[in-house]
Amino acid sequence: MRTTLLLFSLLALGACHPPGKPKPDSRWKPGSDTTDFSTLFRQNCIGCHGLGQVVAGSVAMDNPTYLSVVPRGALLDVISNGVPATEMPGFSAAAGGNLTGEQIEILANGILAKKSAKRQSPLPPYAAEPGDPARGAVVFAASCASCHGKGGTGSEKAGSVVSPAYLALVSNQYLRTIVIAGRPDLGCPDFANRTPGHPMTNGDIADVAAWLVSNRKNEFGKPLAPDKPPLP
Repeated sequence: MRTTLLLFSLLALGACHPPGKPKPDSRWKPGSDTTDFSTLFRQNCIGCHGLGQVVAGSVAMDNPTYLSVVPRGALLDVISNGVPATEMPGFSAAAGGNLTGEQIEILANGILAKKSAKRQSPLPPYAAEPGDPARGAVVFAASCASCHGKGGTGSEKAGSVVSPAYLALVSNQYLRTIVIAGRPDLGCPDFANRTPGHPMTNGDIADVAAWLVSNRKNEFGKPLAPDKPPLP
């Protein structure tokens, strides 16, 4: 009798979930089925960009000033196509990535959803023509050297921003973005708070970005030719 009851119990369990057959929620799904922002960001972005308390190598995607100035079209373009000559890859199929157009939209929308409704004005444009490097050196000395050291070579407070290794990894636009948005996750203020009571002007930002770009050097340690096409 006991054996019969055990047999019926095993058969009943087998009818509910046959041995060796995965449960619906544990079955393999293609990556293109993922439509949750948090999952997509964790799988593709957080390692470089961080979020919340996660500090990473590049500008955080919840940096309030960055979110206030970056156009949605620019964000979509960077996610889709990456940035040439940098470590930012393109995630669209056309750029060799594995995300669908819908997933890229989800990422952009999720990032921009963290944008605060309150923001100081006026804001500088996200992108602009480069300024004057000579003026930029003067502005850098007044606004940035207290942390990054004389000539941007670094100090106990912050690292070098003219290191060839650093400048080789970032685009011209990224340098401008950091001048605008700062890295509050690393203690670097944005353009409005770098010098208390004296926000950087649009001209200041363009000039400092131009000065940073002017510090790029070739493989022989020589400054790049002024007419070299700028990186995106």
